Amino acid sequence: MKKVIVLGLLMMGLTGMRAMAQTEAEAKEAEAKAVLPVKTGNEWQMPKDVLTRSKNFTDNLQKKLGLNDVTSKKVFNAYLGNTKSVDEIRVSTKSEKEMKEALAANQAEFNQVLKGILTPAQFEGYLKEEKGKKMR
Repeated sequence: MKKVIVLGLLMMGLTGMRAMAQTEAEAKEAEAKAVLPVKTGNEWQMPKDVLTRSKNFTDNLQKKLGLNDVTSKKVFNAYLGNTKSVDEIRVSTKSEKEMKEALAANQAEFNQVLKGILTPAQFEGYLKEEKGKKMR
């Protein structure tokens, strides 16, 4: 009789653990989907981390290049506008080579936008920073 009770409790415990594991996996999957942009037809839904990424990028440049508040706001808006195209490229069904080429072209366009916002000395500092990131 004791064996039956212990076996029953063991089975209930294992079943509960399995249900918890599925819930955690589903939560991780939902979290991963929340970060990716969603595109249906011509609509594009902004992922939740876009504002955070834009703020981090701007804060990093402000700290490294000594940007003032007006320039920081312009950089923030430029980066925020660029995230849509970058995310669309990353979600696309293109081959890896095509994706890299598209991202490189997008980066070149973004650099031209930043060149118009930053002073020549700040832009050179930005390029050095980006080159350092690529070397890592």
